[in-house]
Amino acid sequence: MDSEAFLRQEVESATPAKLRWLLLQKAHGLTEIVRDQWQKGQVSESRQWVIRIQEIFGELLDGIVDPKHELAKQQSDLIIFLLKLVVLADQTQDLQALNSVREILEIEKDTWGMLARRSLANDAASTASVGSASESDAYVPFSLEA
Repeated sequence: MDSEAFLRQEVESATPAKLRWLLLQKAHGLTEIVRDQWQKGQVSESRQWVIRIQEIFGELLDGIVDPKHELAKQQSDLIIFLLKLVVLADQTQDLQALNSVREILEIEKDTWGMLARRSLANDAASTASVGSASESDAYVPFSLEA
């Protein structure tokens, strides 16, 4: 199986928490690429990656299915803040602002990674004992499914 097919299968079978983690992980990695390119004076080359980061933030916002839910509202506010900050950082090549975006993304990706792993463990446990309620049955106001 080639890497593109593997990634497609991974995304198609992922929980909403894992999808968010994958997007956050990609955005985090792209901030590091942008930082490296800025440090080398390759500002124009970095623009494609800044645009991709902005697209990822849009995907994360689109994944919020219940904007009235408090957790969803907090996530929306955070992503909008990050979006504004990455735009400002790009306009001025402000490494400090870009590093702030990267640091926040790192915390978010670690948090969603833990949630995705917990959800996977809970799903495995509930499969073993069919009929029992688990934390994975709890309402999550996020989805990235079309």
